[in-house]
Amino acid sequence: MSRIGAWILEDQCSLSGSAIERLAAGTPLLLIEDMPYLSRYPHHWQKLVLLISAQRHFAAELARRGFNVTYHKMCLDPIRAVNDFIQQFNITELRLMEPNDYPRAMSICRWQLPCRLTVTDNKLFLNSNAEFARYAAGKKQLVMEFFYRQMRKKLDLLLDKNGEPIGGAWNFDRENRAGRIPPQLSLPDLYQPKIDAVTREAFMDVRRGFAGKYFGRMPTQPDGEFIWPVTHDQAVEQLESFLHRRLEHFGRYEDAMTLRSWSVFHSHLSPAMNCGLLHPAYIVDRIRSITQRPNGTIPLNSLEGFARQIIGWREFMRGIYWREMTGGHAVAYPQRNELDAHHPLPEFYWSGQSDMACINESLKPVLRYAYSHHIPRLMVLANFALLHGLNPQAVNEWFTYAYADGYDWVTAPNVIGMALYADGGIVATKPYAAGGAYIHRMSDYCELCPYDPNLASGPQACPFTRAYWPFIARHAQRLAANPRTSLAVRALNRLSQTEIGRRAEEAQRWLVSLPIYTSPNQAE
Repeated sequence: MSRIGAWILEDQCSLSGSAIERLAAGTPLLLIEDMPYLSRYPHHWQKLVLLISAQRHFAAELARRGFNVTYHKMCLDPIRAVNDFIQQFNITELRLMEPNDYPRAMSICRWQLPCRLTVTDNKLFLNSNAEFARYAAGKKQLVMEFFYRQMRKKLDLLLDKNGEPIGGAWNFDRENRAGRIPPQLSLPDLYQPKIDAVTREAFMDVRRGFAGKYFGRMPTQPDGEFIWPVTHDQAVEQLESFLHRRLEHFGRYEDAMTLRSWSVFHSHLSPAMNCGLLHPAYIVDRIRSITQRPNGTIPLNSLEGFARQIIGWREFMRGIYWREMTGGHAVAYPQRNELDAHHPLPEFYWSGQSDMACINESLKPVLRYAYSHHIPRLMVLANFALLHGLNPQAVNEWFTYAYADGYDWVTAPNVIGMALYADGGIVATKPYAAGGAYIHRMSDYCELCPYDPNLASGPQACPFTRAYWPFIARHAQRLAANPRTSLAVRALNRLSQTEIGRRAEEAQRWLVSLPIYTSPNQAE
């Protein structure tokens, strides 16, 4: 007699998971705190607490719904746990929803199990891998904007009755690039979920079980420090807090950075979404309901900008990731290094201590909360790495474990592709390189900095400004062939080769003077 069981992974804490759909009450379910998987990097302690607490809460929810739940805390031998589960319940078919990360999917599929392993479609996204493959088929260049428009049509989101975009435009980027936030505009407090006994136990288990081998300085208690939802209901509360308190100003100031707030008007929903607590379809429904309100107070540029993050970038990046990982390329996508960058990461990515104000301010919330919004990620922390030729694999790995929303499927296309252009232009249509003037325009960070964003050489020169034109010069041949960067290459003629060489020499001498991080142990 056949018997079905299901195994649910740490980042799939969702009732929408395909491995458990249509299973009857009483079906055996397995959840494991996979210590070898969780320990493979020194993940941020906030991320570890989030994953473990969310999984424990989800197991309790499944038990309340009548499933026969087997749960292994802090499991050191997951393969044995799976085999024991199969034997205990005489499982003949073990269902597993397709893992979010390709390496984990390949690893699990190589396990020798005493029953049939059925991998079901991943339903935590709005598109399957097959749907994205059909969209991408035959296209020489995949552009997120065109994918996003197709998603709008597929979901009938922010469209009028004729199927045209509300407001007459598909995106309102030009309205969403305000720099400094006016001092009279108040900034909302951070959403803080209730910390219950399950989360407290998870917190203490991380302190003990990972023996200090985690990213960030872990406090003695989670109160006032741990900030992430660990249940679906809490994730919904976080979403509602954003919709009512932040969304109105999100669009205009989504690229702004300020000393007054690291969270500004952003939603911070990705950690909950990326471990399954909040399905993107739920968010789409809420956006749709807001759009349909008469006399709505939410500006269209904010609604559209938020929708683009959920149904555009997130789905596009995931599609690119699986397309590239399964494409049989000679060099695996996360190992690409098209710009031949090899310098190791400086110590400040772990310590948060440098003499650059923008770096320090961008790292503060990462070290404490395992998060920062997309502009500090892209235009400060990754931009520094791009301009100075830091090794893309080291940068990608750092983003994977330093951020609460960091997983292989997320960071590889965002870091290797979007941020560092190490994939040669698969994700981004140009390298997102910028000097200090951009940071000065979009933030008030430079007011605290000993470096001058307007200076490109000398002891007070901004490291970003100094490194910008040498970066363009190093990659001039590649950039000249790109219509979006050819103008910058032509502008090199304004500088003599001597001047470019001097800036490059100063930048390199300064870079090699920075301490390099060498230890994998983030002990307190």
